[in-house]
Formats: sequence, structure tokens, C-alpha cells
Amino acid sequence: MRRIRVVKLAHANDAAGLRQQIFRVSAKVAAPVRQIGHLPRHAGGPPGLEALEIFRRHGSGDTGQLKAAALCQLLYFRSGNGQIPVLLLSVFILSTPLLELENVFVRRGGRLALNGLNLTIRSGEHVAILGPNGSGKSTLIKTITRECYPLLQPETKLRILGQANWNIFDLRAHLGVVSNDLMAQCSRDITGRELVLSGFFGSIGIWPNHHVLPEMEAAARGAMERLGVAHLADRWVDELSSGEGRRLLIARALIHNPDTLLLDEPTTSLDLPALHEVRSRMRDLADHGVGLLLVTHHLDDIVPEIDRVILLRQGKVLVDGPKEEILTSEQLSTLFGVPVEVIRRDGFYHAW
Repeated sequence: MRRIRVVKLAHANDAAGLRQQIFRVSAKVAAPVRQIGHLPRHAGGPPGLEALEIFRRHGSGDTGQLKAAALCQLLYFRSGNGQIPVLLLSVFILSTPLLELENVFVRRGGRLALNGLNLTIRSGEHVAILGPNGSGKSTLIKTITRECYPLLQPETKLRILGQANWNIFDLRAHLGVVSNDLMAQCSRDITGRELVLSGFFGSIGIWPNHHVLPEMEAAARGAMERLGVAHLADRWVDELSSGEGRRLLIARALIHNPDTLLLDEPTTSLDLPALHEVRSRMRDLADHGVGLLLVTHHLDDIVPEIDRVILLRQGKVLVDGPKEEILTSEQLSTLFGVPVEVIRRDGFYHAW
């Protein structure tokens, strides 16, 4: 009879922490999962070490990042005389996409902003959606956040983590949204602390009917410290620079510890120091297991950790694949309709 032994994961002291770490570990095993699943029972070394070697070949080579995925195995089946790593739980999670859109049509202002869009993104992936103005990027974001709704058609599907309907407060633990529209709505005097805390209530700032718990205050402080904006807690938002405001918005999205951040044009209107700071924070989040879903028309925003790029044009996916195959002069010239030259430097791509 098979017995399952659960191995305790670091930093998973409660159910929520355990769930988040399982999702993040699962995201890291996406590429080599099939290979590990076929390890022989008589493998020469302990299963954790065998897994580590496979992850090293498929990953970045950073053993610190691989530790949770390889050395802290989630489950083992004990069968016969040996132990083999079983990633059935991971495979199950990976089989349920974060976002799944099939034949989605969205009409805005008399035109189809999304025109039969098909798109699947898995939890924990680092993905960039690139497209010119008018390609449907903003509509896609508003469709994900349920500000826009697809036309009702029998073949249309829109699911988040396998569900067609979500309570928006439950969804925030999986997907944090950083939108420029939010900063534009800050039309009254609120502090940086209030902006971050308002993420718990889905509001802009804190209102008299909001009951802020000590745990919320602690989470807000932690998120601001993580983004390097704790010193802005008592500053008025309308007095901050664009870069400072953008980092506060990212902190606001992080208070629920989401598995993935949806970033809408995160560097718009930023000067060079602010650009560097925001991109550095994006890279840090990716290194610590937060999935990045970047929507932009700036090639420079695609940080090295992003490995999949989707080109969007006229409300449809033009092409989708590994970054190295998509970010070429030929592909981008087709996307933007003008001659484009692309170069790569230090993991970043630049175009002119």
C-alpha cells in the first residue's frame, strides 16, 4: 500500500503560505517536470539531488532559487524498495492555467478591441505582452479585471485559475494588478500608507467605514519596505514623483502576496533613475518567485527574467513563443508596421 509523506516547506507556517509556496515551486518545475517524473526508481542518488541536477540544466543555475523546487520536495510516494519524487500535485496545479482565454471578443466604442483572442498563461510564468497602441492591450487588462466583458458567444471562454467567476477579494491572492489608471484616480489627499492599505478594501485611500487591523498595517509596512518606499508612508501621494508613485502601487498590489503581478506599462512617464529602480524591483520580485505578466509597448521594459513574449496586433495574438525567437527585427517590424532594428545587451532588448 502506498503511503504519502508530506515534507514541510520553509516559510509555510499557515495554509495560505503553503498554498503560495506550492504554486511558486510548481511554476519553477514547468520545464523539467516531465523529465523528473520519469526518473528511474533505482536512480543513483537521493531524489532531491537528482531533481536538483535536472533543475540546474533547465534553470538559471542559481542554486538558491532552485532549493525550494529541488531540495524541498513536496511529496514522495514510498513504493517497493525505493523512493521516487512524485510531482502529481505540481502537475495538477500546472494543468490549471492562471489565465485562459478562448475566442474572446470585446467591443469598445463601436469596434472590436479584442477580436477572437486566444491566450493561455500559467501561474508563475514571466510573460510580456507587447503591442502597438490600439492593439488591444488595455482592453485585455480590463477584461481580466472585469472592467470589460466579452461578447456572449457559445465558444467563448474566459477563466482565471480554472474558474469563470471570482470574488474579486479572493482573486487578489493570486493576481495583483498595477495599473496607471489607479494613480490617475488619486484625486484627493491620501498618504502613501493609505494608498497601500487601500488595497485591502479595493478603494482609493482609507475611508471612515474601513476598519484597519494591525495585521493589515504590518502587511503594508512589509510591502513598502520590500519596494524601498517605507519612507514615503506619510507623504501625500500628489506630491510624489511618478517613480515613487509607481513603486507604491506595486507595494499596494503585493500586500496580498499574489502569485503573479499584472503590470500595465509600469515605466510610463518615468525618468532614467526611476526607470532603473522600477525595473530592478521587477527583477527582484521575479527572483523571489512572483510571476510577472507585463503589458507594454516598450521593448526595454522586458527584464531578462521574462522568457516568453506574446505579440498582440488588432486584438489577436500575432505570435507567441520564447523571447529569443520573438524579439527579432523581422518580427517587430511586422508588429509595428515600420522597419525596426533590435539589439540585445546584458539580457535587455532595445529597438529603434
